[in-house]
Amino acid sequence: MMTAMRHLFATSALIALLGIGLIGQQTAPAADPISGNWRGTIKPATGAESAFIITLVKRGDTYSGNTTGLGGIGEVPLKSVTVAGNRITFEATAESKLGLVVVKGDLLVEANRATGAGSLAIGPQNFDVALALQRRGRQEVVQPQVEQSAAYFLGKWTFEYLGGEFPPLSVGSRDGTATFSKGAGANFITGQVDSQVNGKPYRENISIGFDPDAKALAFLERRPEGVELLSVASWQSPLAIVFQTSPVRASNRTYQLRRVIAVTSETAFEITEEFSVDGGPFRRLGTGQYTRAQ
Repeated sequence: MMTAMRHLFATSALIALLGIGLIGQQTAPAADPISGNWRGTIKPATGAESAFIITLVKRGDTYSGNTTGLGGIGEVPLKSVTVAGNRITFEATAESKLGLVVVKGDLLVEANRATGAGSLAIGPQNFDVALALQRRGRQEVVQPQVEQSAAYFLGKWTFEYLGGEFPPLSVGSRDGTATFSKGAGANFITGQVDSQVNGKPYRENISIGFDPDAKALAFLERRPEGVELLSVASWQSPLAIVFQTSPVRASNRTYQLRRVIAVTSETAFEITEEFSVDGGPFRRLGTGQYTRAQ
């Protein structure tokens, strides 16, 4: 197990090559012309304009952030953001009642204004859009932040998961408890996830390792039917953990699970899962709500 965890930590840098966007929030340097809160509108070629906000922050040489006004669900982490000189390109996705919402933009920054073109997809429909934003100050923290540590998961959690039954990745909707205790070393913990499936007890065993220097997180999940899922992630942002499992072979097909853990507070986190078959596009699998038991 220790060898597997070290190998996963060593490969955590590959996550960036998989197109996984990380989110974060910190006070931006005053001299940086990109960081800040950009407020304005997004307007389809035919249709009414809507309010749109992007908050960008800089960590080292990279940018991350979130957007408001997408899918009607509040702030959404940016899936990707690239800054080259005075140009910003970004992508964000969110679920809505009409299906998956995807917005992309290519902005030119001039002083405190950013304008450009992009696209807005709502389910199967796609629209060209125009963006016009202006940078304004923002002092408040978007979301409570927690310290990145394996100890965050320690204790007992209650959960409710709503999703499809899709072996070997998921047994479907369920609720139950997840209990984690200290493992071999301060940065390793072990746990059990207990629930009921078809009226019978169902337990998953989980081992978690954390590298505090690299902010790298590794999961090893063992399912009762014999399936093992290995995952690696970067927890650079205190707000979210984004990772995907190594491929799993079953019934002559290859399955892969992608998961986002949104760390909402010291006592709650949310999980969103997507799956891919034989290297195809990822599709929504399910969502879960976890709350620390009192």
